[in-house]
Amino acid sequence: MVSFAKKIIYERFIRFVKDLKHTKSYILDRALKLFNKNGFVNVRLQHIADYSGISVGHLAYHFKNKDCIVETLYDQLKNAQETSLFEFRMAHLFEDINLQLRSIFECQQQYLFFYLDTLEVLRAYPSIKEKHQQHIPWQIQQIEWMFNFNVDRNTFLPPMIDGQYHQFAWLFWMTMDNWIYARQIKGLPHLNDADFIADLWLLLLPYLTKEAHEELKMLRINSNLRFY
Repeated sequence: MVSFAKKIIYERFIRFVKDLKHTKSYILDRALKLFNKNGFVNVRLQHIADYSGISVGHLAYHFKNKDCIVETLYDQLKNAQETSLFEFRMAHLFEDINLQLRSIFECQQQYLFFYLDTLEVLRAYPSIKEKHQQHIPWQIQQIEWMFNFNVDRNTFLPPMIDGQYHQFAWLFWMTMDNWIYARQIKGLPHLNDADFIADLWLLLLPYLTKEAHEELKMLRINSNLRFY
């Protein structure tokens, strides 16, 4: 009888934990939609509670304030970036690079508010600023490794000066990470993955070998990759 009672208690506890995780995920999803639509500075805890169909008190049970929600979403973004860029580093063929660029853009679309309001987020949340500044060199390193791998397989030209691909990795990351923001400032469509991918390939073109141009030609035929 005692073991049966313990089993019932355990099953109820498991259901409670699952419901808790589901509710937290739901709140995060609703908050993310609001941040992306209105900008995170314009969204209050009450807005998130209303959009989630719960009371502020219920929301505060899962996230004590808006800061906790923003930081949790940033951690999710950082994990998604790490997955995409780690795979980007391992991209052997141009087809793989193309797929990873699309994956990176999809991640940026999912967490659009961060890419449109980066400075505001970093100013408002010193802990996120610290994490992000530590994360940037890692991102650049993954890109540089991809460049060096393609130098080794004779699809990128050898560097003309020491540190060339390290500096280029910084410039490539800077374009990739700020592309949506720059396009919006200029009044251009900023949610088109084809434009994003085309712009980044244009950065790579001067570094490609003769053999690489043949591979890129096949990629353009098979994937409808276009340049301006």
